[in-house]
Amino acid sequence: MKHTWLQYAVLLLALATMAVAQAEDEADSESARHSYLQRKHVLMAGAYWQEAEAEIRETRDPLPRIALNLGHLGVDETDTTWYLEYRYRFAERWSVVLSGQRFSGSGEVGLTRDLNFAGLVFPAGVSLETKLEVDTYFADVMYKAYSSPTAEIAIGGGLHIFDFDASLYGRSSIENRLVNRSRELIASNSDMIAPLPNVRAHAFYAINDRLALMGNVGWMSANVDEWDGSFGYLHLRTHLMIGQHLGVALGYQFTDVDVSRDRGRQSSEYDIEFSGPSLMLTLGW
Repeated sequence: MKHTWLQYAVLLLALATMAVAQAEDEADSESARHSYLQRKHVLMAGAYWQEAEAEIRETRDPLPRIALNLGHLGVDETDTTWYLEYRYRFAERWSVVLSGQRFSGSGEVGLTRDLNFAGLVFPAGVSLETKLEVDTYFADVMYKAYSSPTAEIAIGGGLHIFDFDASLYGRSSIENRLVNRSRELIASNSDMIAPLPNVRAHAFYAINDRLALMGNVGWMSANVDEWDGSFGYLHLRTHLMIGQHLGVALGYQFTDVDVSRDRGRQSSEYDIEFSGPSLMLTLGW
């Protein structure tokens, strides 16, 4: 899974360029600022239609390190889930942003070769059921580096927390004229919480009083003790005001996270991409 950071930078730069060009022709007075930029609180809630590409690995020595592609395991890699975001502007140039979302997928397939996960071996011939849940939480502190009546650019950073929960269940079948039943053969579970620091940028540009463009980009790569991880995030949105305090936002989001943890005889890795459109209602006050 490759990052396309140059494309992220170009998109964010384009938003910033439009903002600067617009600002040169307008007076920077508080009364003339776009209504969205005057809100102290902004709450966004809606749905995120996401598609995932994922490989997971949970290994215990002396078993070989085998990465499991969830698509090959029959897991449904599409999910419609909730999305929440809250921004609080606690000072003229400072704000805090909190958000959260979830991915959930499951599926079943008959194994044609031996696999291992979390120290247990699933032999060929069993029916393997796989479940994956990934909860994502963002907490960022942002500084308004540039502002005009119709545009804003903020930079900052914080913590993105990923809660990975993968479960594998293997079942064998016994069939003849007298018996037709299945039994649970083995079950294995892996749960890993990965906190990743990140840097983040946000851009807002108002086309007119009702229609605006927004962009968020985040990135981090770090290797600390037993943790090794990288993270990339992009969310582009078109926002339409439908009332004095209400709006609707249509966007597209992309997240790429690759986290591994090596504890000697035990190691874990989750390499996942999420992408898809989002639709949200916004409330500002």
